[in-house]
Amino acid sequence: MFAKRFVGIIAVHNDEVLWIAGRSPEAGRCVLRLPLTQVLAADGVVAGQIPKMFQGPYKTLCIVPDHWFGTARYPFQSTRPALIEPFLERKLIATFPERRQVRHFFNYTHLGAAEAEGLLTYFLQDEKGYQLYHALAKMDAAPRLITSPAFLWKERLAQAAVEFHREGTLLIHMGSRECMLYFYFKGNFVFSRDVVLSEAQDRLEALTFEINQSLYMFSQKTKSELSRVYLLACASDSCEMFAQVLGREVIDLRPLLENAQTMAIEAAPFLDGALRFTDLSYQAPYFSITHRRVKQELEWEPVQWAGILVGALLLLPLAGENWMLGQLQRREIAEQQMVQQRMVAAGAGMGQYEQALDSVLAVTEKPACGETLRRVMSSLPSGVQLQALNIALEEQPALTLNASVQAQDSEQLKSLLEQLVARLKKNLGTRQEISIHNINISVDAAEEADRSQKYLIAMRLELT
Repeated sequence: MFAKRFVGIIAVHNDEVLWIAGRSPEAGRCVLRLPLTQVLAADGVVAGQIPKMFQGPYKTLCIVPDHWFGTARYPFQSTRPALIEPFLERKLIATFPERRQVRHFFNYTHLGAAEAEGLLTYFLQDEKGYQLYHALAKMDAAPRLITSPAFLWKERLAQAAVEFHREGTLLIHMGSRECMLYFYFKGNFVFSRDVVLSEAQDRLEALTFEINQSLYMFSQKTKSELSRVYLLACASDSCEMFAQVLGREVIDLRPLLENAQTMAIEAAPFLDGALRFTDLSYQAPYFSITHRRVKQELEWEPVQWAGILVGALLLLPLAGENWMLGQLQRREIAEQQMVQQRMVAAGAGMGQYEQALDSVLAVTEKPACGETLRRVMSSLPSGVQLQALNIALEEQPALTLNASVQAQDSEQLKSLLEQLVARLKKNLGTRQEISIHNINISVDAAEEADRSQKYLIAMRLELT
């Protein structure tokens, strides 16, 4: 239902090339007809004449004369294409060293066990076939499949007669100016003959002679006799006439093709009844060959489409994620701009706030008087009596201490002062370097001489 179809047919017959439309409404109409030699030249004039529908590689079916194909048999046990194709390529190159391009144009079919199991290989052997393909490729019209009328008729006969695959068969295709003879043996094409019909009254006799000669050649090639003869002609009495001259039964093929829905191609009567509309599908049922490189490309085509589909499916969530991230980024930028505007608007207020905060911090960093007094009193050793304590909190916080010290001698005085300095350092946590040398010492002259000496001391400490 959804199978791809050829845009048209490129047919070669009697040294002419016919471009035949394959799609409605022009299906079956010959849109261009050129001499084969002119097409093989592949010049710009021919390329300009090719209809646009035929432009583009691998879109057409190419039908060439039967004698452009050769055949060969090779014994081979395996049925794996990966082994068969390289084997046949080597065999064909060795068998036909003068035709190096034969390795690109071949196909095969398997022979049955009764025929010693092997491969029946058909290959393009005429140099014109190679030249035609490369000329079409040069004009961007390389065909996908290459076949011949004999291969098309093989498919028709296999559908019309059950015995086709078990016996020798001849098809006589009568036209107004020529008669085609197709010979098959056990379902495989053997050879064909193109007999030009003259206007003389004895043309039936001449045709009978050609048929008898071909029958002899058939028996030589197949080592067997012909079993069945089919006739495709216009005259209703042709079967009886051929039966009389050949001395055997001749079967009218046209009634067997009534439901085949074949294409009527007026410009190519040699294809009358051979080609159905369904045969223009890429999945062709008939035997054909494809250029080896093209075949590899076409085999990879589904993989490429699968890769494109996977990429497209991955692209959708990535695109959605990218859109969401873009929205979030734009929202974040807008919020940052609003914050900056607010900060600019509140710049003066922030400056005032900072000044007030500095003032508060400056006050809180100043030492508390009650706590400082407690620490000083706890730092006085026994024998040292506080007389005055002054604490200054403005600018540089500091305290001034005045005390009296009762000591028997200078050693006891020194010991008491060292204890005082050590305790003050510990309790007040001041970073000022102080020692007993920072203490002013004087003697209290009012004390009586018989008593121990009393000293007056004074010192100043920074509280930061």
